[in-house]
Amino acid sequence: MASRDSEFGSPSAEDPDEDRLVRYGTSMFGGRPTFTLVRRETDGGAEWTLHELLPREQAEARRDRLERDGRSLSLTPVENLISDVAGDDLLSKLDGWTWDEWVGAKVARLDPTRVRALQDVVREAIEETPAETSEVLHGGEGFVFLPESAGIRLAVAFRGVKPLQRIDRMRSLARGVARMSDEECYYWYAKCRSPSSPNGEKALRVLLTNHIE
Repeated sequence: MASRDSEFGSPSAEDPDEDRLVRYGTSMFGGRPTFTLVRRETDGGAEWTLHELLPREQAEARRDRLERDGRSLSLTPVENLISDVAGDDLLSKLDGWTWDEWVGAKVARLDPTRVRALQDVVREAIEETPAETSEVLHGGEGFVFLPESAGIRLAVAFRGVKPLQRIDRMRSLARGVARMSDEECYYWYAKCRSPSSPNGEKALRVLLTNHIE
């Protein structure tokens, strides 16, 4: 994966507006972050929920395509995704972006067992971004915005691990995703979400876990 300096540039500390615009510079939406990862605490431990951030019209069109194929997609206004974990600090944590007519398309929610299995791949993905890993890797509740490349890597891991029951298979899948190039992650992300490829997630799990008896 690219280093933070090479991927996000070296913005001047004297120009906070420019800093905000280049921090998520891999995005197709003018530098805007395109994923958010939220951590919430439950009685059994931490849960993670990953959403892709999209203009409402684009998200609804994707949902319609999936529904025609018998699949579903949950959409939630962006500020509703994070308001409970951001609290009174919501405005500053929006990082200067406005999210009117944007929604989060849910990728997956992971329970505490799967959160533990994916700790390393999530840490490595977030460390290559402007986000603070402490927001979602340590105790308490929080969220991070993510650029496209990191979000897609996590989307592949989240969708792949979701139905697995054995810890060894979860960890094997996580290691496999961590070793993938960005190009491989984009390929599998497209396979996993495409209405025309309903077996994409199964193929990913076979590739990364089928060697385990």
